[in-house]
Amino acid sequence: MNLLEEEEEFSQNSSEDNFTDEELAQQPPKKRKTKSDTDGKLKKIKYEDITSKPEKPKNELYKPPTVEELNELKETQNLYNNNLFRLQIEELIKEVKIKNKHRNAFKDWYQSFESFLNELPEYNVQLSEIKLKKKKKLSEIDNFISGIANEALKSDQDFTLKFTKPEKSEIFGLDAINALPGPKLRVNINLTMPRECFNVKDYLNNRYLVKRYYFLAYIFYHLKEKKLSGDIDWTWQHTKLLPVLRIKLHEKITIKIFATPTDNYFKLSRFLPDINNVKVDVFNVGAITEAPTIYYNASLAHDATLTLNNSFIRETLTELTNAQEAVKLIYVWLVQRGLNEGLGAFTDELILYFIVYLFTKKKINKYMSSYQIVRNFWNFISDSDLSKTPLSLSDDTKPEVLDSFKENYDVVLLDRSGCYNVASFLNLQVYKKIKSECEIAFKLLDGGINSFHSLFITKLTLELQYDLILNVKVAKIGEKMTDDERTKFLGHPELFVIKYIQGVLEKGLNKRATLIVPIVTTQSQVDKITFGINLDQSNAFHILEKGPALNDPQEREFKEFWGDLATDRRFKDGSVCVAVYFETQTIKQRREIIKTIVDWVICKKLGLEYSLHYDEFEELLVNKKVTAPYPTATNEDGCVRAIAASDELGKKLRSLEMPLAITGVQGITDVFSFTDVFPPISTNYRSGSLVTPPLENNIVLNEKKRGIVPRYVKPIECVLQLEHSSKWPKNLTAIRHMKTAFYLEIAKQLDKKHKIVASVKPEFLDVLYEGYVFRYRLYLPREVGLLKRESTNNGVTTYKDTPMSRDIELQLGILPRVTGALKGIQSQFPSFGPSTALIKRWLRSQLIDDYHFPDHVINLLNASLFLKGASVTPQVGFLRFLKFVSELQCDIQAVVVNFNNEIASETLAEIDSKLLQNREALPDLFIAMPYDGCESVFTKRGPSKLVLRRVKQLASESLNCFGQIIKGESFGSIKSLFIPNLEGYDVIIHLRPLLNPVRHEQVTGDESEGQIVLEEFNRNESTKIPVTGFNPVQLYLAELRKHYGDFANFFHDTYGGNFIGVLWIPKALESRDFKVSYASGRKLVNGKLELNVDALIEDFYIVGKGLVKSIDKKK
Repeated sequence: MNLLEEEEEFSQNSSEDNFTDEELAQQPPKKRKTKSDTDGKLKKIKYEDITSKPEKPKNELYKPPTVEELNELKETQNLYNNNLFRLQIEELIKEVKIKNKHRNAFKDWYQSFESFLNELPEYNVQLSEIKLKKKKKLSEIDNFISGIANEALKSDQDFTLKFTKPEKSEIFGLDAINALPGPKLRVNINLTMPRECFNVKDYLNNRYLVKRYYFLAYIFYHLKEKKLSGDIDWTWQHTKLLPVLRIKLHEKITIKIFATPTDNYFKLSRFLPDINNVKVDVFNVGAITEAPTIYYNASLAHDATLTLNNSFIRETLTELTNAQEAVKLIYVWLVQRGLNEGLGAFTDELILYFIVYLFTKKKINKYMSSYQIVRNFWNFISDSDLSKTPLSLSDDTKPEVLDSFKENYDVVLLDRSGCYNVASFLNLQVYKKIKSECEIAFKLLDGGINSFHSLFITKLTLELQYDLILNVKVAKIGEKMTDDERTKFLGHPELFVIKYIQGVLEKGLNKRATLIVPIVTTQSQVDKITFGINLDQSNAFHILEKGPALNDPQEREFKEFWGDLATDRRFKDGSVCVAVYFETQTIKQRREIIKTIVDWVICKKLGLEYSLHYDEFEELLVNKKVTAPYPTATNEDGCVRAIAASDELGKKLRSLEMPLAITGVQGITDVFSFTDVFPPISTNYRSGSLVTPPLENNIVLNEKKRGIVPRYVKPIECVLQLEHSSKWPKNLTAIRHMKTAFYLEIAKQLDKKHKIVASVKPEFLDVLYEGYVFRYRLYLPREVGLLKRESTNNGVTTYKDTPMSRDIELQLGILPRVTGALKGIQSQFPSFGPSTALIKRWLRSQLIDDYHFPDHVINLLNASLFLKGASVTPQVGFLRFLKFVSELQCDIQAVVVNFNNEIASETLAEIDSKLLQNREALPDLFIAMPYDGCESVFTKRGPSKLVLRRVKQLASESLNCFGQIIKGESFGSIKSLFIPNLEGYDVIIHLRPLLNPVRHEQVTGDESEGQIVLEEFNRNESTKIPVTGFNPVQLYLAELRKHYGDFANFFHDTYGGNFIGVLWIPKALESRDFKVSYASGRKLVNGKLELNVDALIEDFYIVGKGLVKSIDKKK
């Protein structure tokens, strides 16, 4: 879709209404949404959908509230965060309600299924007889045997398998207690296997699991024969020892069929974790020891207690409507984070067990709202630690039993029987991840800002949740198992593989990582494991891994693990320890320490192949065409040096003996907040005889040599503040002359006292120091006041904002405070600066420059995200910004940047009210922050609705593309996300590269162009201030926008772009009646004025004479 089509579509879609299902039912048939419009996706809730109410007659507007309304208000205050949150929850519950047609379809199928179960034929077959039959003509029984044969299953006995109808079938799980969120209907059915199928010792040596599998295979075979199912296949529950049947009746209806033994058949104490129930090698793993078979026991205990536990859950929760709604909300929250599926996941069963536990322990009650129950659930999970303090739903669990479970399992929550750990298969790191997410959710609830969208609507993919994504190809890890481990993980080798790799990674990363979460979703053999790793910001990038002291018992183990990387080192406190030192020169190299450790662990220690997604985007911040005189990589290194030089020069300025002392020096450029993509580099500046001759203290351009321009030198802008004085003149012109006089005096004293070169202009002072050019401006509040002053005809003096007063106040008054606050965020979260620089690099590469989307707006948007929750790596910060922008509803939502929590909640409520009442008068993107009185001064000129819509689309597509690259579904490169699509533009203006002073910054540079090698700054050699801030391309763009902005929009990549995209404004293309005011830029055709495209393109040539290389006009 090109930009013109986007604008037209935007204008059409802006007037469309959004209706809920209930509202649709009341609309005329012609407006009813089709099935394809509503199925399959969780709908986004729009603010107006839940706040709009039918208009009341005027005489009812001021009626006192009714008793019902007062009760509802009181209930909201007591049971919910706020009224909006309550309405959003209620709307979400309606949205995830399962449609009656799906329930009726399942009900009809279930009746047929029960009849099918009653008509099942009976067979008695010896286990040894179940083999694949290769004859062409087979009897009915032979067909059946061949259809269910699985020769991989083994047991220690050759027993008779009795195939007969189940004792009963029962629905259980979320749907059974009306706690299942839609739109899909997912039903669990449990078939109770008859008592005659079993022997009292079938818990031994895989006997029960063999019988269970063949019973389900018996059901599978006849379901296919009767053609009663849709698509039917095998899946597993928790573990591959517990296969279940999965039937897809419909795209929206999925059924799982379980099989369990008859109630109370097995003695549950046989499944405690300190008992061995496998004496023979029936799993082909080799030697079996007397070690307890804890995961085998847990698999059997799951089935033996299923009926008991589900009866208890049903009795507890069936009548609790609010608890059922709470389970739906928690399930949606889990799904949005992808933590409910796969090996070791936090399943829907666990949600129910935790809610029932909280209810039985009186931590929640039937009077609580769904919001309060969810809140208590998050609070309980985040505060408790089941890896250290096991819990039980049973009233008579003995302490020694709890201790036994704690010794054998990572996480312990015992069921109603006290003999089954419902968290047996929950991975410890997944549990820690859940705890972390609960803590975040709880903080969001109390954050003062409506967090409903972040909690329940936003889908968080892997790349948004983890700092590092590691894909490991698993091979031969099972060979590392001891005999006891082989027995412990009997039937579950994949659990050992995950735990083993996790353990080695934890040992290598140590305190650098907070979470190492395994993600295994495949149903087949586990041959690849994905790990999502979250890093500890305070420890992740330390250059030293300190080990034990010499002669310590652990010294040998440390040296064996780290090999050649480990060395003996003496520390300042006199201790001598073995340690690993990672040599680094840049901040980027410090972040790469993590990659070095992962490579050492996976390749050297485990001998496995892997792929890593961690810092690919950071390469876009490295200017490979420029070689600096000191180590540098991403933008942070340059910013650190520039800030250090600024601080030194600031001290010298404050020490000058001036008529009014300089009291403050504040930076206002992006260098000071570490958000500059390519900060200035300290280097020598020499005058050239031809292109750049000297003139007094400056290097100037030779006007006769226009074929090339020098490399762009970016000034570092700062604001000077003077001590207070009442002697400033009251005339605007006099004040400006006085400011220039101050600049002259500062330049004179810098030269006299410090031999520092300075150049004075009427508006500012340029100073060359340590290879940087600093540009200083004086900020005088009186000057702003004089610009605002107006005199009426009656002689009354009034003060009113003017464009010039606003600009000065913004640049010299507000911006220094904002820059200081952003610098504070950077010091707290070191990835803020480079992630913001990545955002700018991406936006500019899509030809959306500072004119369309200002740098200050990008800084504030990313700051708002970091104030809510920090990202440890720049890459994750960048991806989270893309997600944020792709879902931003700026027409109804203000972006809040609450520095130091200075904005009160009452002010935020007023802003929301203002957006609703007077949206058209406010900027298209409204940013509320404390330093401008929440007036969103930085967005008054942009971005526009069209640009915002374009950025949302680009962000969504970029995020999808990167997700496909991570999953291996796309072979595209990261760099391709930073290359613009030019198909939508009407005209492309190609520029001469030699006249582009930042051409070396472009993403896809000219390989034939040589490397720029910069010299180290030498005060004795560099005595002239270079040509500063001169960029012909930007000057050309400014002229085009000034003179032709009514006819076209101009798009350009600020960082080295050698072309300009031109898009005609749709209104300018419309034919108009002849009027003198419309004649500019148009020609007369058949009595109508039409845009003179050819003449405008010729003007583009003329205005850019010498700079423009060629112009392409699209058909």
